[in-house]
Amino acid sequence: MDFHTLLENLKKKSFFSNLSIARGIEKESLRITKDGFISKNSHPIGLGSSYTNPSITTDFAESLIEMVTPVYDNVDDLYKKLETLHFFINQNLEDEEMLWPFSMPPKILNESSIKIATYGDTNMGKLKHVYRKGLAIRYGKTMQCVAGIHYNFSISKESLEKLGYKNRKDKDDAYLNLIRNFKRLFWFVLIEFGNSSLIDKSFVSGREHDLEELNNSDLYKPHATSLRMSDIGYQSSAQKNLSFKYNDLEAFLSELKKAIINPYPEFKKYGLKDKDNEYHQISSGILQIENELYDCIRPKRAGKSGERPYQLLKNQGIQYVEVRGIDLNPHEPVGISKKQIRILDLLLIYCLITPSPQMDNEEKNKIDEQDKNIIKAGKSADAKVWFKGEEVAISSARNELIEELKFLADELSDELYVEAINLDDVYKNKFDKNDSFHEAGIIKAIENVKAINTFTNIDLEVCEKEASDSLKEFDRINQLQEISFEEFIDSYNSKI
Repeated sequence: MDFHTLLENLKKKSFFSNLSIARGIEKESLRITKDGFISKNSHPIGLGSSYTNPSITTDFAESLIEMVTPVYDNVDDLYKKLETLHFFINQNLEDEEMLWPFSMPPKILNESSIKIATYGDTNMGKLKHVYRKGLAIRYGKTMQCVAGIHYNFSISKESLEKLGYKNRKDKDDAYLNLIRNFKRLFWFVLIEFGNSSLIDKSFVSGREHDLEELNNSDLYKPHATSLRMSDIGYQSSAQKNLSFKYNDLEAFLSELKKAIINPYPEFKKYGLKDKDNEYHQISSGILQIENELYDCIRPKRAGKSGERPYQLLKNQGIQYVEVRGIDLNPHEPVGISKKQIRILDLLLIYCLITPSPQMDNEEKNKIDEQDKNIIKAGKSADAKVWFKGEEVAISSARNELIEELKFLADELSDELYVEAINLDDVYKNKFDKNDSFHEAGIIKAIENVKAINTFTNIDLEVCEKEASDSLKEFDRINQLQEISFEEFIDSYNSKI
């Protein structure tokens, strides 16, 4: 069936007229000093507790702020929430701090000075800290300071039923179909959303790499899309031993469980405890916990704090997908534009509605190798990708995909989607040998601060209440009597 026929059939089923998309964003940004270095200060008290505030938390480092929006069915509302969170954070940063605008971190003078995020004295708070200690010994603190955007996407039960997905098993299959297609088209995300072709030399200090020298302080790849997603970035060589093909939820969960509970020699040698008999890993598997899986997209289900993602997916099925391979857009004060949000919507709907054959090992390996090439050289005129069963020039594949996304946008009866997918040619990377990455980041951060402060119609009441309530809740739960942390770890690990 060609794409036009597919759209016509869905139109007859009223799929587009009643399509309801639910979307949310998690956005990370490093706090930096006015000199552009990673802040050594603790999470600002004005932002509430990083453990109990639902909208503003921290990722790996105390300085790596993570904003979490609610789920919205309207792009403008989602974007306004991002503006509000940035405005509120701007007002509550201390000591002239700013948010670093790039995905790759600024110059790191001393990796040991990066403070791992802390979450109080509850067992769950300690677990979150131990997980991060494990990441530090496995991969180093520097690698964990990259930032990006996670885009959470689902469509309504009614919309899924229009596609013929009726029960829970059908719904799981629908999202797994989407995931496989997204992985086949991840090259498109890399060339459209990649914004990290340049890094400060300190990021790879003491590590092997194949980058070229731009100047005394910076390294780059001329045609790179997202070095953040490369083998020097947010990746794990150990995870290359995993084989997630997303053909079946049970198979995915089985592979996930094995990756957590089976000791991996490289990580087992660290032990679960350090020389002071303090935990510094949750497990010695390839993954300590489910969240350590580094893939460009993952099946997800929301749950309460302490509930394991494995059990949630096993017991309740897939609720949404989390797209992870998105660099921060340094030219947007909130890190992403409305146009980019709509492009993601279109791509994910496309992945959902188009046929998605099962993935075998040969195709998975081919996709993995392709992604490596596009990460390093996707903006080269010679770049090639597999598209619709053929290896073609990336420009040809991109043009054909964009044309089909335009047809899809026409069916959504929203001119803003049509405008969003009206894309120019892929822009070439531009590098200035006289302008260091670190200094460029400071200049852009200052510009973004000024832009954020001009945002209008910002209502901070919800942010202020969440921050205040989170501090009270944090104090309350830290007074509770709990079992020993040793017992808690054993109990937590037994739940998978």
